[in-house]
Amino acid sequence: MTGIDKLKIARKLILTEILTEIKEIIIDDERPFLKITFFKGLVLYIRYNDYEEYSYQLIFSQEPLDRIRYDNYDDLWNIKTKPHHYHPKGEKVAIQSPMTGDPKHDIPLLLKRIMEKDLPK
Repeated sequence: MTGIDKLKIARKLILTEILTEIKEIIIDDERPFLKITFFKGLVLYIRYNDYEEYSYQLIFSQEPLDRIRYDNYDDLWNIKTKPHHYHPKGEKVAIQSPMTGDPKHDIPLLLKRIMEKDLPK
């Protein structure tokens, strides 16, 4: 499955679950990424490439490290889920991640995280 195929799956899952929370959604099929801007001010970037790499980054503000990020772009982190890892908000470290790079598995987990904890009230 190509990166753009995965983005289309992610987009469909997101629109089905939280359409009313979304201000803008943009899909770029050349670089493949999906950018979602929420009414509450957060921005979510989802990237997949054709080499089984992915990232999900939720940006809270333009302040340094004011984001969370799940990805597998490197395997530098000595954790059980290597190369899949999670960069917590405000931290330079990486910890274990429940993500796998499969949008059907990951997007519901990501949406649950966003809707339960990370969208400001």
